[in-house]
Amino acid sequence: MKVLIVDPAVHSLGGHHFNAVQRLQGELARLGVAAPCLGSAYADRRVIDELACTPTFGRSVYGRSYAAPNEFADSVEEASRQLAQAMRQSGMPDLLILPCCDQVSAMALARQLKRSWLRRPRVLMWLLYGPHHLKTPGDGATAELDGEARAAFAALAASAGGVEAYCETAAMADFYRGLVPFDVGVMPGPGLPAHARVAKPAGGPPVVSCIGFANRAKGYRLLPQAVQTVLDRNRDAAFMIHGIVQGSDAEADQPLFDRLAEFGERVQVHQQVLGSDEYLTRLAEADLLLLPYDPDVYQRRGSGVFTDAQHVGIPVVAPKDCAFARPAFDGGWGVAMREYDGQSLGVAILEGLDRLGSLNACATLAASLARDDLTRVLDASIKRVADRPVGFLRHFRPRNISPV
Repeated sequence: MKVLIVDPAVHSLGGHHFNAVQRLQGELARLGVAAPCLGSAYADRRVIDELACTPTFGRSVYGRSYAAPNEFADSVEEASRQLAQAMRQSGMPDLLILPCCDQVSAMALARQLKRSWLRRPRVLMWLLYGPHHLKTPGDGATAELDGEARAAFAALAASAGGVEAYCETAAMADFYRGLVPFDVGVMPGPGLPAHARVAKPAGGPPVVSCIGFANRAKGYRLLPQAVQTVLDRNRDAAFMIHGIVQGSDAEADQPLFDRLAEFGERVQVHQQVLGSDEYLTRLAEADLLLLPYDPDVYQRRGSGVFTDAQHVGIPVVAPKDCAFARPAFDGGWGVAMREYDGQSLGVAILEGLDRLGSLNACATLAASLARDDLTRVLDASIKRVADRPVGFLRHFRPRNISPV
């Protein structure tokens, strides 16, 4: 059984692309299957070693400008060439896993699989965002890109030996069900496995945290005003702000973090890359987690940090229009920002601190009920591949004869 993970965005330790591949490899190893990966051409040495990663793709899944008329075709051509070269070395797998698939990856993969008449791998993938990674799908602004995606996923479905696809939210799945020729389920992307919450020492101040890559859509620009609002009205709360700008679309926002660091001892600022264990430790220290993501981008999209918070049992603050946070709002462990600005974020934090006892109780219950279906899905995918006839012989398998 050969399994290959493909994610052009894997390039450094930390972040959900690295964590996703690491989690997939760990679960597959427990099932007795090795799963090397193809990642960014700029993957650093630690990623290459820890993930058995072959540096392959010159462009990330977030690397499109969507501006030039031939950009999609050129991107597909580049990705196809790089994928073909890598697969000549690795060989065609039985199962391909894409923890983050867009229409460029789908079309490039379809071209590669179409050349393989003997072995058509099964494909397991997650559709984390719409045809434009910075715009809400289905709002009319991405109609041309919808056509790209429709053609790419149709080509992939015709070339693969079966496609199993998931989105992180029901809203995103509903969009894709009208676009692709295969079923789309709802399941979080691979991330931290469900954990019991680490006990915190009693008597410390409540910690309000924000953690992750500081892409512009993550709303870090709202933090200075929000933090000032809370510090002025609450004498106890402390902040832990972690944000990586290097390699993001917010590298020019470093002064924002410098300003946060000037608030004093109640505000800790960290910008180093966190390994999986460090990330979990930082996450578990939080009493209230901030996810001030731009609803214009995240109206349908999911959030890996949100899923991790659910597994650990941490109350969250998020904009009211972000689909990923709906389970927290409905379950009593989320506080909704009424407007998308720094003042509203500050008010929501103060509300969360006032309600921290009830929020914690609901978050703990949500963590105990959280499902983690990744192992089951991977096991089922492997069994489907193992039970399938090989290559062209499947077309000649007798259909009316029961297996002995």
